[in-house]
Amino acid sequence: MAERSAGPLLVLVVDEDDDVGVKAGVQSPIIGREKNMEAALKLVMADPEDADANAMFAAIKILDEESKRWPNGVEIATVTGRHEGGLDSDLKVAREIERVITKLGARECIIVSDGPLSPSLSSIITSRLKVVSLRTVIVKQSQTIETSWLLFLRYLRMLIYDAPYSRIILGIPGLLLMLMGALYFFNLLSLPLLLVFIGAALLIRGFGIDAAFTSLIRRVAEISSKPGLIQLRIFTAVIGLILVVVALATGFQAASNYLQSTLRLGQGQLTFEQFLEYIGPFTGMLIINSIDLIAIAAFFNTAYNIFYYHVAKSPRLWRHVQALLTFFFLWIMMRLLGAYLTTQSIAYLIQLVLVALIGFASLLTSITIIRTIRGARGQGGD
Repeated sequence: MAERSAGPLLVLVVDEDDDVGVKAGVQSPIIGREKNMEAALKLVMADPEDADANAMFAAIKILDEESKRWPNGVEIATVTGRHEGGLDSDLKVAREIERVITKLGARECIIVSDGPLSPSLSSIITSRLKVVSLRTVIVKQSQTIETSWLLFLRYLRMLIYDAPYSRIILGIPGLLLMLMGALYFFNLLSLPLLLVFIGAALLIRGFGIDAAFTSLIRRVAEISSKPGLIQLRIFTAVIGLILVVVALATGFQAASNYLQSTLRLGQGQLTFEQFLEYIGPFTGMLIINSIDLIAIAAFFNTAYNIFYYHVAKSPRLWRHVQALLTFFFLWIMMRLLGAYLTTQSIAYLIQLVLVALIGFASLLTSITIIRTIRGARGQGGD
């Protein structure tokens, strides 16, 4: 191998975080035995526990040993990255290796470092030099601890500087600390309130409520860029949802008033036993006073969907026609069910059964007719 080499063997010291520059004030690349010895002494005097100084001394030892056996001679050089790491650090190492190769004419190297090299640095070196050997100088800790420490620092940097992680690791605790500080300033801070804040933060993050809220805001912001038919569809859906909420609130209030007047409670509290006794009439009043608005919401949305799929010439039109017919019979059946639960009259129950049978027969007939129409038009499928 040595005989095929056109230049000297290079003992290359890689100081990835530029300790020799930051602590010892030595500019890199450092080429030659004397300059590396001088730089290593300055570094060890600045920080006796620094592992890069030991790596430089180890490289000088390798130089002395190999110089007697390597036919084309042996040279030593130290290259450094940047203390903050990142792309600029890799580019600096690459430029310094190019300068060393240009000056010494080396084609093969022994890499000496104080720990595992990052994959990017390994690629930079192997793309420019043939690596004969790799020496890792472990002085202060075992290689397992060294690797674990590097991984810990890498993940710590990611948690601090990467936005998706820093919002959780730093943002949420920072917000909680600000709230607690403000409450403490106004003498409002208490243990239950503190637990509520912490519990709310954990609940929001644990169930992904923050992500869902962000997604909702993003979708709302994108509505203006959607076609007009899509905007109208979203509008009808929102109106339908509002109608359902109003219907349930109105029905619940009417049912509560019914129980209050029936039991003559006045301003008294309704007990759980009383509620269970009158749960049937309560449910009936809730249905009677809310089903009309819910039906309007369902009819409104289904009618617009029929119009939308008609314009889009989609076969889904027929599904919504069937849904409109289904909602009609369900509306009648729910009104009869509410009347039966409120009055316990068997007449309403009989009407409910009859409407259910008529609705079932009507739905089967509509399905057959729609399939026949679609088959005649050559659309096929349901």
